[in-house]
Order: sequence, then C-alpha cells, then structure tokens
Amino acid sequence: MSFSVILPTFNENNHIKDLLKSISDIFFKQNITFEILVVDDNSTDGTRKTVQEFANTNKNTRLITRENKKRNLASSIDDGVKSSNYKYIIWMDADFQHPPKYINKFIDLSKHKDVIVCSRFLEHSERYFNDRKINKVINENQSQIFNKLCNFLLFKDLTDFTSGFICLKKELLKNYSLNGFYGDYFVNLIVFLKKNKIQIFEIPFKDDLRATGLSKTAVKIDFKYLYLCYRYSLTLIKNLFLKFN
Repeated sequence: MSFSVILPTFNENNHIKDLLKSISDIFFKQNITFEILVVDDNSTDGTRKTVQEFANTNKNTRLITRENKKRNLASSIDDGVKSSNYKYIIWMDADFQHPPKYINKFIDLSKHKDVIVCSRFLEHSERYFNDRKINKVINENQSQIFNKLCNFLLFKDLTDFTSGFICLKKELLKNYSLNGFYGDYFVNLIVFLKKNKIQIFEIPFKDDLRATGLSKTAVKIDFKYLYLCYRYSLTLIKNLFLKFN
C-alpha cells in the first residue's frame, strides 16, 4: 500500500509543522510508504519556509508552490493529485479541522473500498460547534442546508457532499480534473464518481476547531456568503441535469 496526502495551504504557518509531523507519524508507525504534498497558494505568513525546512529533513514531504496562479481550492488539490506518485490519494484541510487520526481508518478501509469519505452528517458524527461554548456565528448553516438538498435531490445514500476529507484510488481520477469554487468542487466529484458506478463509503467523524488563526469559512451574511449560496445553487442545478443525462 502507498499513499499520497495532499494539503492545500494558505497562511497555515502556526500549525503546519505539527500537522506534517502528526501525519508522518501515522504512516511511520504502520510502516507504510507515503508522501505529503503541501500545495501552497502563495502564503504570506511564512508557511512555505516552514514546510520547506521540514521537507529538508523529511524526504516524504514536498512543497508545491502555485506562483502566479489564482487562489483556488479545487485547482490546488488537482495540482497535488497530478504531482502525486502513489496508489491512494488523501486530501484534507491543513488546519486540524480534519483530525489526522482518521487516516488510520482510511488505511484500513482502502483495502476493500475504492472511495472513503469522512461525513459530518452521519448518525455518529459530531460537529465541533455542538459545544455550547462555541459561538454559533461560525456554524456552517449554508453547508447543512445544501447537503440536505443534495441528499434529497441527488443521492439518498450519501450525506456529506462537501466534505473535503477523502481517500480514493488515484486511478479513478485518471481522466478527471477537480473543478469548482469552494465546496461545489466536491459535489462535482461525487456526481462524476456515481455516474461511473463507483461506490462511495462514508464514515462518521468528529471535526475539530481550527488549530490557529481565523476560519476561512466563518458564516457572515455578506457578499461572500451570498455568493457562496449562489454557487451552491448553480452546482445543484447543474448536477441534477448531469445525473439524469
């Protein structure tokens, strides 16, 4: 078995070294071949320097800098996929909201599953903001509503269409490029996989607070929020058309 872990980054300097070490330790403990590809969208806080220093003494880590490219989550991950070397691909958030410990489940399940997705909305999943001490302003309300709509209109056997925490065989992406804005790229991917009769297996997980800094997806009723809702609406309409054609 061999795994490529893709971490799209933008200003993650305060915690990226800890994340790289946590991920590396999981694979070292199981004696599994791996690489970590940090795909950076021109961070300004020292992220690239920290990653490069880590990579200088850890041959399993590589830094890919997307200079002169527009910042985009989907294309960052896609660049990582195309630069990867191993059989299985994992991608996840680089801020500890996707706890590295779930990579252990990916390793176990990938032996007999083509695609594994960590879902925030299964029966035994937990959301960090269920803690009453957490300010509900960072609750991703639009994400919950959108995923319920996708479940109702697209595929009733799935619960999280914007997860962003996934493990799959690289060969499944041979003729596919990730595309989209924020969460909608993941919906596009799911529809592509389902149309090609690829089974997607969801597992529950507990997401966590961002390790440091401010969340890039905190909910505020502003132009960005309205634009995100607009993009989600277009994505749902487009994929409804694709599902039946």
